[in-house]
Amino acid sequence: MSRPEGVFTRVWSRVAGAGIVVLLHIALAPDIHAESIALINSYDFAPYNAAIAGFLNDCSDNVVEYDLRGEANGNSGLIQDITSGDPDLIVAIGVLAAEFSQQELNDTPTLYVMVPKPRAYALTGRNIAGISLDISIERQLSVYRSMVSDLKVLGVIYDPQKTGKIVEEAQRVAALQGVALHTRAVTSRKDVPPALRALLKEQQIDALWMIPDETVVTPESFQFLLLTSFEHKLPFLAASDIFVKVGALASLTPDYTDLGRQGCELARAFTSGKVSLASMNEILPAKINLSINLKTARKIGLSISEEVIETAAVVYR
Repeated sequence: MSRPEGVFTRVWSRVAGAGIVVLLHIALAPDIHAESIALINSYDFAPYNAAIAGFLNDCSDNVVEYDLRGEANGNSGLIQDITSGDPDLIVAIGVLAAEFSQQELNDTPTLYVMVPKPRAYALTGRNIAGISLDISIERQLSVYRSMVSDLKVLGVIYDPQKTGKIVEEAQRVAALQGVALHTRAVTSRKDVPPALRALLKEQQIDALWMIPDETVVTPESFQFLLLTSFEHKLPFLAASDIFVKVGALASLTPDYTDLGRQGCELARAFTSGKVSLASMNEILPAKINLSINLKTARKIGLSISEEVIETAAVVYR
């Protein structure tokens, strides 16, 4: 007759052994339900690369990178590679990647990063949302008023087809801050010089504000706007640090690396089920960089407080 403890030992050994096998199977089996992300870059571009670095710094697990290399059409092989990976989320860096994902991979949720004016590109819907490059008008005017203390009238040149809605919003927001917008509309690049001449002749403005308008902002027109602002000792508030470096007074731009970090934060919130893309809509950048050209400030006779200078990310002296 077997001793009870002997029977128990034999049974326990079998159960434990089976348990070990099960545990080993679980440990060694691939995690087929892990949240995976397909990170698609539009092309090799320093701001895009900075955003990707910011994203991967915080979100590197289960991320597969893809690069359109500036070509969205004829990428059937890439489409197959992405879909075969069955990602839970696509993170699209730049307009090209966002449009590619929306058109070719629309069954997969897409979070875009580094996209200006997303609505202008029809990047809307329940399955797509993200972080735009746009900075709120309120924030821009608040910073510029801290730099130019007597700012009451802003001059703006724009193409109604490209940035008409932005100007409409700016006029409403500026009025709430006690600032008037005097504008001139153009329909082609050649209209920019006469529009600025007419604006300066007919109106007294305290600063010239460049909004990101493809019709207005060209290398030729920028040179004219810059030289004319020097001639009239006008603060020239530009759309990018690139313009500040070569003579504009100041600009506000998103921090590209932080946009990537912000994208990682949203991706985690989505894949963990805390938020839906439908509830996100368009999100503005969390961190903004101010660039100031003090050589230009001296040239036009403008004194900028040390308090404001200390807040700038980049100062050209």
